[in-house]
Amino acid sequence: MSLKRAKISGIGRYLPEYVLTNKELETMVDTNDEWIRSRTGISERRILKDPDKATAFMATEAAKEALADANVDASEIDMIVLGTVTPDYMFPSTAALVQKRLGAVNAWGFDVSAACSGFLFALSTGSMMIESGRAKKYWLSVQIK
Repeated sequence: MSLKRAKISGIGRYLPEYVLTNKELETMVDTNDEWIRSRTGISERRILKDPDKATAFMATEAAKEALADANVDASEIDMIVLGTVTPDYMFPSTAALVQKRLGAVNAWGFDVSAACSGFLFALSTGSMMIESGRAKKYWLSVQIK
């Protein structure tokens, strides 16, 4: 019996257009660029300013790119694991919203809420599902604000 291995077949990303720099942040709170950079390494952050869009929108855009990169149709996906600490709602899961927006009619999914380690937990969970034979193709999304 051969062991099934999971692999990454495609990648995608979405970055909101608006860039909030440390310099701009200095005008809002008592901080400065040097203080932020020396402690976090952060020089800018991306912010989705449209109040009608949230995590599911960004995850769907990234998923479309990843599916195109892998040359996979959304109907081939059978599981979605979405790691985020900023879901659109508590219920339904953000994964369910992405599933609907993608048209991944054969998929089920869930969110993993574990902050920074959410990526590792979501990747590990998906990999185990593939390697156990419980899933054939899954889509992983991690979004950290």
